[in-house]
Amino acid sequence: MADAEEKIVLKPGMCTAFLSNFERTVDSENFVFMDFNLQNRKVESLAKTMDECKEVRRCDLSLNNIVDVSMLKDMQQLIHVNLAKNKIKSLAVFCNDDMFPNLKWLDVSTNKISELPPFKLPKLEYLDISGNKLEKINEGWTGHPNVRVFKTVDNKFKSLSQFKAMPKLETLYMAQNVVTVLGGW
Repeated sequence: MADAEEKIVLKPGMCTAFLSNFERTVDSENFVFMDFNLQNRKVESLAKTMDECKEVRRCDLSLNNIVDVSMLKDMQQLIHVNLAKNKIKSLAVFCNDDMFPNLKWLDVSTNKISELPPFKLPKLEYLDISGNKLEKINEGWTGHPNVRVFKTVDNKFKSLSQFKAMPKLETLYMAQNVVTVLGGW
């Protein structure tokens, strides 16, 4: 396996080296790898070879130089995704109906995201968008019905009002924002 200093260029057959945790499927008829870990491998782009790991449940692509995450679209079994500390500009892949029906945990902190999009992730419970210097919220954002933990540290939000339509919210981390209005909650 490559060391952490070596840049990984994904080519056919390469993803399998980063798969682990082999388990039975829910129907007990097959086996699948549960984890895909490419953390801190200097990956710059996700290639078509991501098809090799489309059945995984947990995916860690943190600490890379990834800009585009649209290749995750076929990984519909995902429950846990860590995309922290990359160069991602768009989260559009997470805004399509029925794309990630099981995703519960998403970390997109410390990227280059310019606005909070209207996530279409029906089971999402944990969301971290910290460190993106966000101040804009997409007009389609209407909160989220199931998020329990929401981290938005080190952004530029001025009000709490955009987070009021989150009925299951238990914990909201908003340190290092520019909140000037507490009303409207």
